[in-house]
Amino acid sequence: MGLTEPVNFPEGVIPVLKEGELYPSQEATDFYHHFKEDIALMAEMGFKAFRMSISWSRIFPEGDEEEANEEGLQFYDQVFDELLKYGIEPLVTLSHYEIPLNLAVKYNGWASRKMIDIFEKYAVTVFRRYKGKVKYYLTFIEINLIAVNSFLEAGIMQTSPEIRAQGVHNQFVGSAKAVKAAHEIDPDIQAGMMLAYYPYYPYTCDPQDQISIMEQQENLFYSDVQAGGYYPEYIL
Repeated sequence: MGLTEPVNFPEGVIPVLKEGELYPSQEATDFYHHFKEDIALMAEMGFKAFRMSISWSRIFPEGDEEEANEEGLQFYDQVFDELLKYGIEPLVTLSHYEIPLNLAVKYNGWASRKMIDIFEKYAVTVFRRYKGKVKYYLTFIEINLIAVNSFLEAGIMQTSPEIRAQGVHNQFVGSAKAVKAAHEIDPDIQAGMMLAYYPYYPYTCDPQDQISIMEQQENLFYSDVQAGGYYPEYIL
């Protein structure tokens, strides 16, 4: 699949924050405590839509619990209520580089087919809870970046080209099952996909220039599978 070779984590090593180091992203804009004033500013600027993510680990901190975390669900109820108060439509990503760490350690992330049912349960919990509040969803952020950083995108700690290919397939199936469930829960829901991608074009009509842009297929196959429901011949 033209996948590059990301670095494996040493066996048994779990990534941790180092004492005394500065991690600005841990606090960032602190939307958690300032969402009301942030959304008011968006409204003042005339925003009609807000693309955001639900943190999977806020809903299921370990990822595979029986019951969802009510406190996390209530937080997003408040966010969506605040957005809708100002007539701002939420566009929500379900998985945005934040697979619960337990799932990465326990199952090697999306390398395991067990993740399909785990993700479907999380998605169904979200769809049911926010029915009538959210109608636009993306299942995965930049699903094709599993080729570049399989831990960031899919929680895969021990990797190889074959493991990443299996991880991609598992995400495709998980995404399809989530979209199917979304339409059953609320026919008004529209669920789409998202790639880290920009198109480029041949400099001339020279066949060599035409051939050179065919490497785009390594990204486009991710959308081909999700939109068409099958693996295109060029990637197989």
